[in-house]
Amino acid sequence: MIKIIPLSLVLFFSASASASLIDFSTSPYASTFGTSVTTTDTVDGVNFTVTATSFGADGFRQNSSGLSFGKPGNGMTSLSIVSDTDIEYTSLSGKGNFITADDLPFDLKVNGSLVINDLKFTSSSLSTVSLGNISVSAGDTFLITTDYSQVTTFALSSAVLKALNFNKAPSNPTPSSTVPAPAVLWLLLSGLGLFRLGGLNKKTQSNH
Repeated sequence: MIKIIPLSLVLFFSASASASLIDFSTSPYASTFGTSVTTTDTVDGVNFTVTATSFGADGFRQNSSGLSFGKPGNGMTSLSIVSDTDIEYTSLSGKGNFITADDLPFDLKVNGSLVINDLKFTSSSLSTVSLGNISVSAGDTFLITTDYSQVTTFALSSAVLKALNFNKAPSNPTPSSTVPAPAVLWLLLSGLGLFRLGGLNKKTQSNH
């Protein structure tokens, strides 16, 4: 009877999603110059195709913290990401420029439709901004692009993107992942009750 307790705990924790991370400071995003430069990255079983555009020659502009967007230099202007699995983007980490007070804003789009407008990192230290849950289907384009319409010091505005967090979207859930919380709680309490009842029976028998 005691086996009910760990089983109920397994059912409960299997329902919770685990976050994954696209790290822009890793080798797939190393600085690359050219035209329509594309890289591939596989994270926790999800395959991503990532294309970068920038000032001058296209491509990725990587530094020790991640991908460098905007000015000064040959900074990037946009990053398009396509996955082969339905996913949800949950947060974006990065840092603002440290040259002026004019932080570089980003627009986030799914298949051309704006979902977040003028996202900014207002500190020169790395921080994380919540995106809520942006659902993107397999094959659709998730675009991170700079919005220079909000910039007054164009030549000096810059930012760095460090990482993009995502969850795999639920697909064909197994029975173990769909057990409602009340049912799990009932199993847990039942297991505890049976465990206690067994202890009382042993105690009664020992008294006799």
